[in-house]
Amino acid sequence: MDADKTTIERAFELARSGDCRRVGDIVARLDREEYDGRQIHGRVLRKQLADLIKETKVRARDAAGSRNAGKDAEP
Repeated sequence: MDADKTTIERAFELARSGDCRRVGDIVARLDREEYDGRQIHGRVLRKQLADLIKETKVRARDAAGSRNAGKDAEP
């Protein structure tokens, strides 16, 4: 636990990290890191985190696709 970081700040970091696939994973991780996962409640906050997780997945997939795009081309 980083004493200078709030639970909400850490939740958004985890959502952007790509390490968590669902909001429930973020809550579990926060609890393991000794943050208060119970603070992750409310429809709007959970939707923001879920959208960020989704966006992170899309970016990772797009980045992987652009790295692999040139591998199939013939010289």
